[in-house]
Amino acid sequence: MEALRNAATRLLAALRGGGTLALAITLLGAIGAVLVFVAEFTTIFAVDVLTSGTCEEIADPASRDACHSSGFEQHGGAFILLGLLALVMALGAGRGRSRPAAVALLAVGAVVLGFAFIRDLPKTNDTGIIGIQYEEAKAAPRSGFTIEIAGGVLCVVAGGMGLAAAGRGARPPVSRPRSGSRRDRAESADPA
Repeated sequence: MEALRNAATRLLAALRGGGTLALAITLLGAIGAVLVFVAEFTTIFAVDVLTSGTCEEIADPASRDACHSSGFEQHGGAFILLGLLALVMALGAGRGRSRPAAVALLAVGAVVLGFAFIRDLPKTNDTGIIGIQYEEAKAAPRSGFTIEIAGGVLCVVAGGMGLAAAGRGARPPVSRPRSGSRRDRAESADPA
């Protein structure tokens, strides 16, 4: 427990040492990454039958799986990997001020938003087999859909901020060799 506390203290100190912008990039990216990860385990859309009870109660056993769809059913676990990748890239883009990490974070957010709007959004209004069996069936998005969009947007914003910070030369200063180093002695010995 003490080791975990020490690691958390060192991480927070490192984040604070990078400045406000680095902290904002890291936190926005990390929150986005967690939301992307969580979206995989939540319900993206569900079908309700308006006349007589819930879909699970009235649908035949073979159709009950069509009553709702989780992120895992929609994405096959991809958001778990994308969330973990986004978390690592958020640290690199924020604290490390890495341009490639910022681009990767932006790309993860774009992929998540692509999944949300191209693949998931059309299915949020599709009643599927339940709609064929029951006229009063209605499909609607659930919290997972909102969570995946929020996660994608936060990753895109954090990645964009990271690119802007890297583009304006906000990198930490590079240490110069001390005078009297081998390189200085070699340059002074060569009169050319």
